[in-house]
Parts: sequence; C-alpha cells; structure tokens
Amino acid sequence: MREAAPPPATLFQQALSAHRAGKLSAAATAYEQLIAVTSARQPEHRAALGNLGALRLSQGDAADADRLFEAALNLASNDAGLLDNRGAALKALGRLSEAAEYHRRAIAADPGKASAYGNLGICLTAQGDLGGALRCLERATALAPAVAEPWHNLGVAREGLGDLRAAIQAYRRALAADPGFLPAWINLGTTLDAVGDAVGAVAAYDSGLALAPSDAKLRWNRSQSLLGLGRYAEGWADFEWRWSGNASMAAQRRPFAMPLWDGQDLGGAPLLVHSEQGWGDTLQMLRFLAPAAHAAGGPLIVETRAELIRLIASSLPLLGLDSPPTLLPLAGDFPGIAGLPDAGAHVPMMSLPGRLGITLDRLPGAPVPYLRAPEDSRRRWAERIATKRGEVAIGLVWQGNPGHWNDRRRSLTPSLLAPLLHRPGIAWFSLQKDADPALVETLGLVPLGDALTDFAETAAAIDALDLVIAVDTSVAHLSAALGKPTWLLLPHVAEWRWMQTRSDSPWYPSMRLFRQPASGDWPAVVAAVGQALDALQT
Repeated sequence: MREAAPPPATLFQQALSAHRAGKLSAAATAYEQLIAVTSARQPEHRAALGNLGALRLSQGDAADADRLFEAALNLASNDAGLLDNRGAALKALGRLSEAAEYHRRAIAADPGKASAYGNLGICLTAQGDLGGALRCLERATALAPAVAEPWHNLGVAREGLGDLRAAIQAYRRALAADPGFLPAWINLGTTLDAVGDAVGAVAAYDSGLALAPSDAKLRWNRSQSLLGLGRYAEGWADFEWRWSGNASMAAQRRPFAMPLWDGQDLGGAPLLVHSEQGWGDTLQMLRFLAPAAHAAGGPLIVETRAELIRLIASSLPLLGLDSPPTLLPLAGDFPGIAGLPDAGAHVPMMSLPGRLGITLDRLPGAPVPYLRAPEDSRRRWAERIATKRGEVAIGLVWQGNPGHWNDRRRSLTPSLLAPLLHRPGIAWFSLQKDADPALVETLGLVPLGDALTDFAETAAAIDALDLVIAVDTSVAHLSAALGKPTWLLLPHVAEWRWMQTRSDSPWYPSMRLFRQPASGDWPAVVAAVGQALDALQT
C-alpha cells in the first residue's frame, strides 16, 4: 500500500527547516512540491509562494521572486511582509518607482514594520530623494535600533546630504549592532578620510580587512589613506588593487599578454611603461623613467598621450635616461593594445613608485626640474609674455577637468579670485584652456588658453612667467616639475599626494600649498594667497 503524503503543515515545516539551515535546493524543492499539492485556499500554499520568492530573491533571481510574490499577493493583498518583499524584488529589477509604492503599501498595512521603512529609504536614496530617505531611515532605526542595515543606509543618506559627521555616527551605530557588517566598515573609512581623519580611516579599513582580507575596495581605499599619511611602502602595495577596487580604473585595465614588471632586470629586453589615470599623474611619474630603465637593465618604450610626447622629448637631458626611449601615442583602441610593440614586460606608470621602493625620504626622486619646454617654444613665449608683462607675471588656473570625480571640491568659482587681481605691479595671465573669453576679460587676465595646444606649449608659457597659482590640476604638476614657483590651492581634504597638513610638497621643492581651513572655505585660501603676494612684492 502506498504511503500517504505528509500533511501540508508537515511539508511546510520540513521546507522551512531546510531553508533556515541553508539547504536552499532542498528547501526550494519542498516549497515547489507544497505549492503543487495544495490549493490556493490553504495557508501553506500562500506561505510557500512567499518563502520560495524570498529564497529566489536571495539567489539573485529577482524576476522569479517577483512572480511568486505577485501570486502570493493575489491571495493576501494586504500582507505587509509580501508587499515589502515584492518591493525588494522590483528594486532589484530596477523598477524603483513601483518598488517604492509597494514599500509604502507595506507601511500602510503595518506602520511598525521597520524593514519596509528601511527598504523605502533605500529606494528613495537611489531616486535622489535624500530628504525623504532620511525620514524613512530614521524611522527604521527607531523601530529596529539593534539592526545594522538601517543604520548603515541612514549613514549613506546623511553622507549624500553632506552631513559627514552624522554619517560617521550612523556607520558606528551599524557596527555596534553588527561588527561583521562589512559595508559599514568600508563607508566609515571613506567618510573618515573625507573629513581628514586618515588614521581613523585606516583603522576602519583594517577592521574590514580582518573580515575580508581580499576585499578590493577596502584595499584600494586603504591605499589612499596610507599614501596621504606618508606610509608609502604599505600604500603602494594596496594601490595595486585599483584594477579591481575602483570602477573607473578597472575600465582602464589593459589586456597585455606580456608579464607585469615587478622590478626585475629584464636582461636587455625593453620595458613598456604606459600612462594611466590623468594628465597630472603622468607628469608626476615621469621622474621615475630613468630609475625604471636602470632597474630593468634595458631600453624603455613609453606609451602616453600624444599631447605629452613633444614635452617628454625635449626633457630627455633632464630625465637622466642613458638612451632615448621610444615614445608612442596612446593606443587608438585604448584600453586596448593595438599597435604596441613586444617588450620583456610592461608596467602601468602609477606602479613605478611601488616597484622602485619609493618612500617619503626618497622623494622628490629625480632632480627637479626634470621637465623642460622645447627651445623654440620658449623663445616664442618669452617674447609674447614680455610684451604684456608687468613687474611680476603670474599664471592662473581655477578649474580642473570637470569630469574628475572630485572636481566640485578642487575647483573654485573664478569670481572668488577677484581680491587678488587688482594689485599694482602684477600682470595676470590665464592658463585656463577653454575658458570663457568674456569671463577672462572681466577678470582682467591676459588669455593664453587658445595657444596652449599641447603640454610643450603650456610648459613654454609657464617658463616665461614668474609664478603659477593653480588649483589641483595638471598645470600645477607641470609648473612644479619645470621648477617654477607654484602655489597650489587645495580643498580642506586633498588627494593623497599632497598629504594632510604640510604647506610644502616632498614631490616638488618649488611648490607651496594653500589649504582650506574648513571644507569649502575658498575665501580663506584666497586671503592667504593675497597676504603671500603682498609679502612677495615687499
């Protein structure tokens, strides 16, 4: 005689036990069996639909989860848990507006449901409604103060609103609730770094790495803090995680078949050194070409942006290379490698300091200046600027690359510079490419931008000036690498290369740093520069 199937309640308990034990395949099979043998009128049928939906969502199958939640809601349209879960499935499918509406329905069905407030806050954050997200997440944390995720998401909303101190408090509350909640360690570190607490940031990253030693984002973020603290040996090692820990840099990763250079002698085979990241990064790293050639024991092939090649060629005597490198423009299919010659190994340019063991006490590396403009360009620019100059000729740059991730903090509104521009005995020149001519005229600057066709021309223009004042952009690197007195205007928390409290730079002996005393305080920076100009003229 055939054995009777267990009753639905027993089947459901078996499925639930497997689900809780993490036996997801067995749980899914049991839920599917239960759905097949029960009718829509039986409570186990609806429960199996909902639980199987949650299981599918946890497995990343949001479409099937949504189907199952919808079927369950057809049987219980006001079930807060089902409404909340369907919202989560819709969010995973990118249907944010619909997801938010389901979370609102869940809250209406159960005003005390913390997860619904938290999930609605996530949706609103993704939609850019940070004020609405803040209200939802504050309610979620009030209802579930011992749960880490709402506190973490509250930190994200507060960070988005610019309230970094409050964000730090929220991330710390998340970690107090669950010290193993890795995203909170990552965000705590980045926010501490953003307020200038690099030591605290490293401690946060170290705590995260104790949980996930190979987390690429933690390693990459940690590198920025370590380098800003001058802990270069550790920082360069973590800097190599940029290819997987930073999305924009991962997109620049090159498919070379040749090995990555680790600092070894190549026995006379060429070393391919290729540019990466921004213009300023390349200009900063060119000083290491000769040490790399000496360590590799062979010739260099240098692949870089075409606008830099003439400058590098004219600077070879200063760069200290025993033999001229082969200079190539960036591959036309970048980040591909079309047309590049074979070499014994390759190395991205920003990896050179780590491969060469550069520490803070080994800077500035090569003698500065290590760049020089072509002689014909220098003569031409000397004549051009001499015809218009006053007692002191100063070049000015107020805007970096608008596409840079940090440009809103590192660039300033040009009208803020007005207090500097009416001193007697100074002729001001705009080194700003693509600047609005009307704006340049209003500021009283001599426009040079249209004639700065490549970095060799820009270098020649700088050579004819007495001083360059610039925000953190490639012109500042170029000016200082030429040995020109350079005043760098920095936000309150600057990039790693400018460290934290110094008014000078170990990378560039001719550079002077002017930092915001508080976030966004450019007027104080301009006032300090004005005082320095007054002292310069006395």
